Amino acid sequence: AKYNELFNSTRPREYDGSHLKFPGMTPDIELKPHQKNAVAHVLYGDNTLLAHCVGAGKTFEMTAAAMESKRLGLCQKSLFVVPNHLTEQWASDFLRLYPGANILAATKKDFEPANRKKFCSRIATGDYDAVIIGHSQFEKIPLSQERQAATIEKQIDEIELAIDQAKRDNGERYTIKQMEKSRKALQVRLDKLNDQSRKDNVVTFEQLGVDRLFVDESHNYKN
Repeated sequence: AKYNELFNSTRPREYDGSHLKFPGMTPDIELKPHQKNAVAHVLYGDNTLLAHCVGAGKTFEMTAAAMESKRLGLCQKSLFVVPNHLTEQWASDFLRLYPGANILAATKKDFEPANRKKFCSRIATGDYDAVIIGHSQFEKIPLSQERQAATIEKQIDEIELAIDQAKRDNGERYTIKQMEKSRKALQVRLDKLNDQSRKDNVVTFEQLGVDRLFVDESHNYKN
């Protein structure tokens, strides 16, 4: 009984999407129960990993989740980050499920240096249901200088706390030296970032108006 109270008293929530109706979806396609449940998970469960096997229908799950999120007022513009060679296929599948959707899909030319700002401006100013870009294209959209600095400062603070704790606990010198080395490297990055002149012609991620992010093959970003 004690074991159950401590370790066996909770279980992951199960999401039921059987009640979802999906206005705007083509009547030619009916989502399977596990797909509807996955959409419900995205709608009600915040950050979601769709860890299905190949061929389980993750593309339609994410597409339906994005469209329902916008319809319900949970988001205004979804960004889909997919493998580079699949952007056109994703756009085709998106419109197959929702023929009336207003989407913007990037091409190779859109992210050439001469065209990148113009395309990002289209993302920022357009009322799109979804924007679809490749992994490498996503990596070319910078975070704002303020966001980058705040992230680095947070990492520095966390390392300093860990160093102080290790010293109080008489931790190994090697471990402490490694943490101090990491802190120094982060400080160099922060100083370099603060010394950069602001490039007003660059459209940052925060300016895109994107408030929901879907990443296909997200394991590519692990670690």
